[in-house]
Amino acid sequence: MSLNDVVISGMSGRFPLSDTTDELAKNLFDGTDMITGDDTRWPIGIYSTMKYNQGLVVLSKLNDLNLNDICPRMGKIMDCNRFDSSFFGLMEQMVDEIDPQARMLLEITYEAIADAGINPQELRGSQTGVYVGVSIYAMTDGYPEDIQPDLRSSLQSAMLQTTANTKTFYASRISYVYDFKGPSMIVDTACSAGLSAMTLAMNDMRLGHIDNAVVCGTHMLFEPFIYQFQQELNICSPRGVAAVLDREADGFVKGESVCCVFLQRRHNARRIYATVLSSRMNIDGNKTVGMYFPSAEAQEELMVKSYSEVNVDPLALTYFEAHCTGTKAGDPQELKAIYNAYCKRPGRTEPLPL
Repeated sequence: MSLNDVVISGMSGRFPLSDTTDELAKNLFDGTDMITGDDTRWPIGIYSTMKYNQGLVVLSKLNDLNLNDICPRMGKIMDCNRFDSSFFGLMEQMVDEIDPQARMLLEITYEAIADAGINPQELRGSQTGVYVGVSIYAMTDGYPEDIQPDLRSSLQSAMLQTTANTKTFYASRISYVYDFKGPSMIVDTACSAGLSAMTLAMNDMRLGHIDNAVVCGTHMLFEPFIYQFQQELNICSPRGVAAVLDREADGFVKGESVCCVFLQRRHNARRIYATVLSSRMNIDGNKTVGMYFPSAEAQEELMVKSYSEVNVDPLALTYFEAHCTGTKAGDPQELKAIYNAYCKRPGRTEPLPL
């Protein structure tokens, strides 16, 4: 243990049926199903007349599913419309156009810093970095229909809507509002975007480039066709059921989240949730099975390097938070990597809970 260790000193977030991290914890401990099949995002049965029973698809066989429709079951943030623009000193005209995720990122950054026992005003002008993990889908929005036919005459509206909704500015807007002077960037590595953002923040903390870091991850779904094509490809389950480690696995179920952790060095922290010992990332490189098929070997290599560089005994691990996508390709490869890195290689004799 060192006074320069990087620690998580504050956290906050919005989650399905949970407006705070405490509410999320309570729902998890109570076994609450936070996956809902309502019409808060788009009308149920938007592409067909398939019948749903409270959002759960009623099927006798998996093959009975009409893949032209969208199963509405997903974990949704329920309250995403409220925002106090004056609190953050933003123009009301622009705030009306800002993506709800961007608004919530400002809120949870404030809450995470306050959770660390710090007044955010104390950090103005500081070397605080902002790293936001987000997945960007191409061509989901386009120009709004009311301005597209006559774009030149609606240039101001187009500018406001474009700049307000561009995900590139998720991090920059946080740095602007709070007057942070450190690096400010979004990170898009698909499912791993949030942890990739954490790795970049950790690297800058270790190198002494920054004194604190705001690390966020965000994903909300407002475009129905994204969920449609992901269900058709069995990336997401067309049944709305995450059958993890199951032979009936046909994809994961999306869950929305806008969350933030605040990183400090131990000697500056007023509270400590956890110490971040290691954070690394890699990629499979070229392989004969194609770019999208996961590699157990690459995952195992990363796990071993992660615990070896900080001299952590893999046998000391008592719990593993796995990715477990609920896909026939992803789950077996990940389990193979975990087994090899934390069980077979070190000679584990006790079970490792996932």
